[in-house]
Amino acid sequence: MEQITKYVIIIASLMTAKLTVTESKNDTKSKIDRRYYQPIFVNVCDIEDRRSKVHCYCDSNKPKMATKADCWVFSGGLTEEDPIWPNFSSQSEIEHLMFNVRSDDALTFIPAKAIVRLDKLKHISIQFGTISRIPPYAFTNSSTIRQIVLKSNKIVNLERHAFSQMMMLSNLSLDDNQISEIRRDVFFGLPNLHILHVSNNNLTLIHDGCFKHLNNLLELKLDYNYITVVTRETFEGLENLSRLNLRNNKLNMIGKLAFSELWGLKELILDHNQIEYVSERAFGGLTQLRKLTLAGNKLTGFYEDILEDVRSLIMLDLRDNLLGTISYETIRPVVENDKSTSTAVYLDGNPLSCDCRLSWIYVLRNETKDNSLKYALEKISCFTDSTVERRLNDQEDIETSNENVLTGDNYDYYDKNDDYVEKKAKTKAKKLIDIPLDTLPCPKELMQTIEESYGHPVQNEIRLKYSAVGRNAPSFILYLMLVLLLF
Repeated sequence: MEQITKYVIIIASLMTAKLTVTESKNDTKSKIDRRYYQPIFVNVCDIEDRRSKVHCYCDSNKPKMATKADCWVFSGGLTEEDPIWPNFSSQSEIEHLMFNVRSDDALTFIPAKAIVRLDKLKHISIQFGTISRIPPYAFTNSSTIRQIVLKSNKIVNLERHAFSQMMMLSNLSLDDNQISEIRRDVFFGLPNLHILHVSNNNLTLIHDGCFKHLNNLLELKLDYNYITVVTRETFEGLENLSRLNLRNNKLNMIGKLAFSELWGLKELILDHNQIEYVSERAFGGLTQLRKLTLAGNKLTGFYEDILEDVRSLIMLDLRDNLLGTISYETIRPVVENDKSTSTAVYLDGNPLSCDCRLSWIYVLRNETKDNSLKYALEKISCFTDSTVERRLNDQEDIETSNENVLTGDNYDYYDKNDDYVEKKAKTKAKKLIDIPLDTLPCPKELMQTIEESYGHPVQNEIRLKYSAVGRNAPSFILYLMLVLLLF
């Protein structure tokens, strides 16, 4: 019995020693696992390390559940090889991605190694970065991205094929950068691009044919740049473009058939340039054009045949130019447009002469049933002979007027500062409709020309000619011949 007890004690001791060794081994293995087998990827929507240069706030912090990520870049030193970019695969379902850069030089490149891991990405926005160049295939030929916004990133150069082979891209914004030229083949392989904005840059040169691959583009904004010349070749390939905005550039003339490649254009915005001359066929080929705005330029004349080919026009804005007069024949394609029930012609802010050449405005105002047109005609002011010359020469006054026109898409209203109102008051501008029609004088040169051709007419005969606004109104020559025969 004593011998059996000894065996039991020995066996129990051995088992205890084995258990102790096993636990010790397990403890060692556990420590090794914790030290050397940490997860490879960090959840970008749940970064706890405060030293991280990128922090993303998402609509869900659970792995592979976020669809929106608003990421903030707080400090510099990020490189294209930084381990943060592969971590975006932890949220592969992201559709909307935004990078907001908080300090200079914190982000100097397009984070392609993050984008390539997001197979469902549709919208990407980067703003306030320091991205001087967009290299070829910067967005890794993404087949899902539909919208790119690169606002205020100090971009200077768009390299060849920078935005190529992005089959679903429909909206691209490059506003508020420092781009000076657009070269050929920057926009290539973009069959669904509909909207392109390059506003408020340093654009001076647009290479001929640089848009020729954008056959389905609908809207092009090039406003607030330094463009001096546009030609037919500039807009080659944009046959489906509907809206072109060239407001606030440095254009000084519009040449023959300058926009003839834009067969589908419906709205052309040329406000606040320095345009002094428009060719008689400048708008040739624009058979679909509905709105034409030339406000805030330096036009002294607008010829009668200039809108002859633009038969769909319903809105013409010639405010704040240097027009001394304008005939009914000039604006007739607008007000007699059979395809529209609402038209508008804006002429206020010009140094128009108060004479019988504006008689048609009275008649048109009384005959039209279009309240928009009537209101626009009632706003027209003119100047008497003693002030017209002074008004034409007062360039400072005109420039002050131009600077205070609102530059939004609403062309119906604009603001004037107190200085402008005071100067305008000194020139004794009068509302045209406040002047009795029968008191409007006729210019001496007009009287002399008609007298040399047809004998000495009376003021009312000349005034009648300029009051004839109907489509079937008799011409002035036939009317004079009838007068001469009767007397």
